[in-house]
Amino acid sequence: MKNNKQIEPTNDALTNRMDVGTNSFDEFQAILLNKSKKQTIEQKRKIELLALKFKMEDYLKSEGHDIKLAGEFLKLYLKTLHIQQNKFANYIGINPSNLSKLIIGERPINYELALIFGKIFNNNPMLWIEIQAKNELMKLKKTKSQKYQSYSLNDLITG
Repeated sequence: MKNNKQIEPTNDALTNRMDVGTNSFDEFQAILLNKSKKQTIEQKRKIELLALKFKMEDYLKSEGHDIKLAGEFLKLYLKTLHIQQNKFANYIGINPSNLSKLIIGERPINYELALIFGKIFNNNPMLWIEIQAKNELMKLKKTKSQKYQSYSLNDLITG
């Protein structure tokens, strides 16, 4: 009878720095691959949803100037869960065309939708609102930067 005991790395592969292509790295990669094969579909889904949540949080913290719409994240959730947009729109009680507009950024996510998305996708509703707010501020800074340059506390006080 074959021994199915998991082989753990023997040379500190989980605690020391590893370079790609080393035996330690190969052992570690084999362990991760073996563990991932044993995951249930539900476990894999939870990991994918958690990864999406982290992407949203990373976007909020990023200093980049590329706008990523809240609707793009919603689209990723639907794609990951294999849910059609029409089915989702009907489920949450909005017109499918309004959902499409939301996804492409023509419509904002309101507070009610943020609560619904938060409940369905198990994340904080403020995450959706904050992404949208960040994007609006970035757009204003790009389109009206000259206007906002003229404001200063010193001018207000001395003027």
